[in-house]
Amino acid sequence: MNGSEEEKMSKENPLKFLGIISAFNPNYNNTSVYFELEDNLFLIDCGGGIFNSLLSLKLLEKYLHLNVLITHTHPDHIASLGQLILYCYYQLSKKITLIFPQPEIISNLLDYMGIRNEIYTLKTPQDFVNYLSKLTVISLEQVHVNELPCFGYLIYLNNITFYYSGDSKSIPLYILTKFLEGEIDFLFQDTCSENHNHHPHLSIKELSEQIPPSKRKQVYCIHIDERFDINLAKNLGFNIP
Repeated sequence: MNGSEEEKMSKENPLKFLGIISAFNPNYNNTSVYFELEDNLFLIDCGGGIFNSLLSLKLLEKYLHLNVLITHTHPDHIASLGQLILYCYYQLSKKITLIFPQPEIISNLLDYMGIRNEIYTLKTPQDFVNYLSKLTVISLEQVHVNELPCFGYLIYLNNITFYYSGDSKSIPLYILTKFLEGEIDFLFQDTCSENHNHHPHLSIKELSEQIPPSKRKQVYCIHIDERFDINLAKNLGFNIP
């Protein structure tokens, strides 16, 4: 093993999970993660149960700046976003920054919730290129459903590069190539139990066909459904948060 490979092996997963489950399992939080950068909290998605978890962990008071990256607007990804915005503004006197490639979609949705645009800030990933000289966020449009735009994110954080798929039925070739060539340290990939052409999520079978065994320890299966075989995924060499 050369020095570069040893360095990659020593890198740690930068994300902390608040939930790993898809839309239809009421016993657990929907998939959501966060990472820290100086006095910033960055949350990816804010679905069912996430607001309560943020409160119980006292994360909202801990950070000066709160940022939410949104992958798409299905309810299991934004169900408690409105609560989070209102609570932070009225209880903590903090304006959350929302990050999405098509900001008008978010502002229109929040308008219908009665959430005025002056109580939050709306930005695009382009505003987070070399942020604090330690963070760059790049959005990639995903293949998920036809009804709404969906995005994944390639994120450069300090010395770690990771890809977070959001909901997607495939891994973009650009991402897969960079990962297999060692240019991406971790993949966080939407993975499901079912395997058929019309399913909007990537199956564990397809994932195992695309990722060789030697790279699977760097892959985390997320957004798993209630029938997902966790032991199978682990035996194949993948991680479950």
